[in-house]
Amino acid sequence: MGIYQPISMKRIDIPDMGTKEKLAALLGQDLDFREQNSGYASHHFYSFPAKFPPQLPHKFIQALTLPGDVVLDPMMGSGTTVLEAFLTGRQGLGLDIDPLALMLTKTKVTPLKSNLVAQISMAVVQNAAYAVRKDKTSLEGSLQKRWDAKTRAFVDYWFARET
Repeated sequence: MGIYQPISMKRIDIPDMGTKEKLAALLGQDLDFREQNSGYASHHFYSFPAKFPPQLPHKFIQALTLPGDVVLDPMMGSGTTVLEAFLTGRQGLGLDIDPLALMLTKTKVTPLKSNLVAQISMAVVQNAAYAVRKDKTSLEGSLQKRWDAKTRAFVDYWFARET
């Protein structure tokens, strides 16, 4: 997971004006983020179709809301806006009819306890190592039965036998 490096943790300074004028001012700014790192936080988990750079919602959230405000994304897709709201101290609320979008966004914005993740990861690795030492032949047989021929050919092509 990349380290989150916020553009600014304060509201972007736009002269006192109405929402329409603020939006016009924002839209008149440079919105080309191609040269910026978009892989921070959990934005890189999945290449969701039509995903936009996180700097875009970040810029609008910072300029148009205050910490603690609710940010609504009615078609959240991969959850970029919801995650940016979370990272900037806002409450992100996202809706979508796509089950993948729902699962992906929930995964991206659920905080993890790093010590617990490390502990569980070690247990998984230790259990796998034990299983391989104890009964490697049975495990290999089980894997052979698990996949159809097309999947087996794919796995054999892309992964070393030991893997």
